[in-house]
Amino acid sequence: MFGRTTRSLAPVPSGSGPELWTTARPAPNSTTTYVDESSEFSGTLKLAKSLHIDGAIEGEIECAETVTIGASGRVTASVCAEFVVIDGEIHGDIEARSEITLSKTARVYGDLMTEGIVIERGAKVEGRITIGPVARSVRPATVVTPAPENAIPVRPPVG
Repeated sequence: MFGRTTRSLAPVPSGSGPELWTTARPAPNSTTTYVDESSEFSGTLKLAKSLHIDGAIEGEIECAETVTIGASGRVTASVCAEFVVIDGEIHGDIEARSEITLSKTARVYGDLMTEGIVIERGAKVEGRITIGPVARSVRPATVVTPAPENAIPVRPPVG
């Protein structure tokens, strides 16, 4: 359902010292849903395209592409998307199937789960960070314990 996108690393000139490497942010396009600074939303958002938030959202966000929380964005929600870019503030757990990017103005209060992460100096995070393929699912796996070899099967009563 959710396709993976390929992004390449590009050097960022730093002026002096070693070059910094960063991934390019996915570019917003005309199919991006935009919540402006004067807007507020409460509920569940399920989007097939990208979402950019400069206003306030409370609830749940599920997005097939990129969720960007702008510098003025205030989110109190769980977020699940391919990419998550945070410049503003979020209270809630985040699952990004590919990458989470936290700018120096990001304020995150919740757990992060992703395969890749970029954190700029100055970003604030209060929560756990899980990186790797295990982060692909926020739902706990069902554990099946096999019966011992000498176990007697129990049949339901007939009647």
